Amino acid sequence: MGQNSTASKEKNNTSTPIRWGEFRDQALEKEFYNAEITRNLNYVKFTMLVAGMVYFLFIIPEYFLITDVNDFRAIFINRSVVLVAMFCLYFKVKRDTRYDTLIYWFTALEILISISFIFISNQFPNPDILIQAFGVMIIILVIFLINNRWLFSVFTALFISIGYFVFVAISFTDINISEFLAAMIHIAIVIFLSSISSYSVNYYKRIQYLHNIELVKMAETDALTGIYNKAKFNQEYAQMADNAKARSRDLAVIMFDIDDFKAVNDNFGHLVGDQVLKELTALVRRNINKTDILARWGGEEFVIILPDSQLEEALKVAQRLRMIISEHPFHITGAITCSFGVGSFKHDDTVDTLLHRVDERLYRAKKSGKNRVE
Repeated sequence: MGQNSTASKEKNNTSTPIRWGEFRDQALEKEFYNAEITRNLNYVKFTMLVAGMVYFLFIIPEYFLITDVNDFRAIFINRSVVLVAMFCLYFKVKRDTRYDTLIYWFTALEILISISFIFISNQFPNPDILIQAFGVMIIILVIFLINNRWLFSVFTALFISIGYFVFVAISFTDINISEFLAAMIHIAIVIFLSSISSYSVNYYKRIQYLHNIELVKMAETDALTGIYNKAKFNQEYAQMADNAKARSRDLAVIMFDIDDFKAVNDNFGHLVGDQVLKELTALVRRNINKTDILARWGGEEFVIILPDSQLEEALKVAQRLRMIISEHPFHITGAITCSFGVGSFKHDDTVDTLLHRVDERLYRAKKSGKNRVE
């Protein structure tokens, strides 16, 4: 089992490698990002509200520092625009259920704040390069704390840094070269260290996500056939039964097992018996609906949940599966047959009462000559 688990992990890591701090498989990356935002939704919303309010409240010290009324008005409008953008994004996050597009919204907001910072810096009389550089470093640290793609965070950090230094080179008439170089070096160090830290966090979050997927799969699926196991069947049945009760919908269950499977193991060996189980599972999966739930109940016994199906429909499905299985030439063993028991959900049923009823019908099919549906 340990070897199978390791091999499966290696397969997952090979088919979906992590590059530039994200999954190469974009579908898996979207799935991960949605799960990450969902898990941290309250933190994300709280952070946006606090960041927006704090950024706007810097207008208070600016009121005393900016003497020109027009300059102060421009700064006030600038900070108000950023605050409104923060609130718009807050309500978008609160309303949406799919979050993969937030990557672009977060990046756009970060760039907006960067431009806003550079603009406001230009309104101060006698600005200090090192103090402004400290503000740039704070923004860079916040950028890498936001749940965004690593490459986008690096791009935005470089954007504000380069934009700031271009602004300094153009706007400052008397540049202190020592301060300018010191600011460049400190900002470069912050970007470098933040990038490494952010990359490590993004990488190991995704590795952990792959491991969690593997653990869930191991807990829910049968190791031999790859279909749901008994525990997962019970979970799915409980949800579907609750839905059937609440909405007065139909639900049916089929239970079947392989006739004389002990003879297969005795005559051909257990490895061939395992191959028959896998071949049978694949055959049944191809011939049921995607909404139907197939699970291995134990040994050579299987169950199928058919949502929105009445007893008559389930009987037709069972008869069709019985014929398909009996006519299929199984590798090595040749033809095999299965017996079926079918039952429909009643509103006072539990999983035990329904399966007991279906199991009794499967027993009758066995007693009546096998390769039958009851």
